[in-house]
Amino acid sequence: MRFSLCRLLCLLLMTCSVQAADAADEGAQEAAVPALNMNQIGHAYVRLVLALGEHDPDTVDAYYGPTAVRDEVKRAALAPAQIEAEAQALLLQVDAAPQSQTQQELLSQRREYLKKQLAALVARAQIVQGEKFSFDDEARALYDTAAPYYIEADFAPVLARIEKLLPRQAGDAQRTLAARYNRYIERYAVPPAKLQAVMTLAINEARARAAKHLPLPTGERFELSLVKDKAWSAYNWYQGGLTSRIEVNTDLPIPVSRIIELASHEGYPGHHVYNTLLESGLVIGQQWPEYTVYALFSPQSLIAEGTADYGVGLAFLGKQRLAFTKELFTAAGLNPKDATRYLEIVNAARELVPAGIEAARRYLDGQVTAADTSQWMQRFLLYSPERAAQRLKFIDKYRAYIINYSWGEALVGNYIRANGGDVAGSPEQWQQFFQLISQPRTPAMLVADEPDVVIAGAAGADINDLADFEAFIATRPTLDAFAARYPDVLLVRPGMITTREFRSDRSRFFPKLDEQGRIIGGGFM
Repeated sequence: MRFSLCRLLCLLLMTCSVQAADAADEGAQEAAVPALNMNQIGHAYVRLVLALGEHDPDTVDAYYGPTAVRDEVKRAALAPAQIEAEAQALLLQVDAAPQSQTQQELLSQRREYLKKQLAALVARAQIVQGEKFSFDDEARALYDTAAPYYIEADFAPVLARIEKLLPRQAGDAQRTLAARYNRYIERYAVPPAKLQAVMTLAINEARARAAKHLPLPTGERFELSLVKDKAWSAYNWYQGGLTSRIEVNTDLPIPVSRIIELASHEGYPGHHVYNTLLESGLVIGQQWPEYTVYALFSPQSLIAEGTADYGVGLAFLGKQRLAFTKELFTAAGLNPKDATRYLEIVNAARELVPAGIEAARRYLDGQVTAADTSQWMQRFLLYSPERAAQRLKFIDKYRAYIINYSWGEALVGNYIRANGGDVAGSPEQWQQFFQLISQPRTPAMLVADEPDVVIAGAAGADINDLADFEAFIATRPTLDAFAARYPDVLLVRPGMITTREFRSDRSRFFPKLDEQGRIIGGGFM
């Protein structure tokens, strides 16, 4: 690790070669290595991300720094184990690194961002070397958070509501709810011949709405392409120079509701705006090199995906969304009179999105098969078999990345409402949104600080629905998942000192754990 740190400094100084040193002289050479400043750490971080990208192409989502740096990284040909060691060494330098930035808050954010990004890079290098993580452990290691657990009962009310909303036809008694839903939704798919024009119309509308609230950099632009045979439905490939290439996958029918979501999520005020603001404000404005690379498997992705999903509702509020949906219906050759019920149904279905997290968790942790997962998604996400198959490809490829969407949106939404008020689309909410997408932020910054120690014997909320509670325990949740679902119940963790007392309620739970630390039983005592 000491030699790695020395080599990092050499790379930063762009030396053409490294002189060989005798083992006896190594200690003296290491002592002479000065502490890296923040920009040097930023440059080194970029090189390590690019180096891991040579082994794992999905690691580098975007890079728009000097091509000479990428060429140099290719020539260095670091092995994943070397990348892991150098990232660990670099991580140790962040807190002590000198920095000329005068804004203390921004400096603190930068340090925290780099520490979380480097820690995720270490974990991803370990994964590339073959190390296996559980779903939740991978989420924490790469994205600085873990999503809640969900059970079937969480989605039953929404499914019942959709059941009532869907128009009925002959033979529906023999059809599943998913089959009926997909038949209905695909009735409002945009014809392929009109897809490019309708998509462009939606992106331009999203841009106009975002521009009213956000300072879009002068010269920003996007390119739109329709593609096939992808594991995702759409992707924003940021090119640098304030330019994005937005690709939309046409393997499956694209309903009108998805048009608005993709236009906002991939474009405005989503990924395109996020990347252009970081480039203009932090790369160009602050001269911070670390933002010239976007490491996909990192905490940055939760901020990016969470704000992109939240931005859809921020840009297209209530009646405004309905009015524009009618406009898109007309542009697609559909009847705008159907838009009201259509939106009511698709908005209800959107509440099912967290079921995708549970599907991925159970599948990746080996609790269920791919076939079981497909059935789960058809039942609780109302996916068609084809859509479920596409989603399975996404999960196989990107694994715990799925938490960054609905869970990321939930964290972002809670943060914005806590700091910008509850009035949807207010200037205060837009201001909080702007700060999230233009400054160094980590997922941990979105949640209030919580004490590490819980005072034993503190009063908590009673659990009244025992059937629901037992169904939750049957999912073998982690301790953190229990605490997230029942925040007012005192969870007496192993080693915690508690008082001996009688309680007539269910406000204190003593879990029984398996060898992985998951809850498999327990009792209220």
